Amino acid sequence: MFYLILLLFLLVCGGLAVLTILNFTTQVHIVLFSWQSPDLPIGMWILLAFFLGALLLYFVSLVSAWSDRRKIKKLQQNVAELQEQLLATKQPVSMPGLSSSPNVSGVVPGQSMPMPTMGGTPSGRLSSPESI
Repeated sequence: MFYLILLLFLLVCGGLAVLTILNFTTQVHIVLFSWQSPDLPIGMWILLAFFLGALLLYFVSLVSAWSDRRKIKKLQQNVAELQEQLLATKQPVSMPGLSSSPNVSGVVPGQSMPMPTMGGTPSGRLSSPESI
């Protein structure tokens, strides 16, 4: 991609150089409303128009980059605020009424039904073949 852009740039600059050299002897003056320019070669006018266009494009892109930089800074601030909120919600919250002792009753906090125990007996032991 870089070589394609370089080739295009060299073609434009080479064409501009050829136009400038071939038209450097013909003198013209430009009239814009009531303003009259001094007599200059056409090649100079071509170069002047090229550089003024490049300068205008530079200023337009500069304003656009400045606007984008402000938006990026604002979005980075929003990301930082959201990360802080996420970290705040991940911290454990102690709720009143819940004990911090281990759960031995087989009921998981937040569930309304007890968890099934192994073997079908409340003690967690397997039942003997005689009781089946």
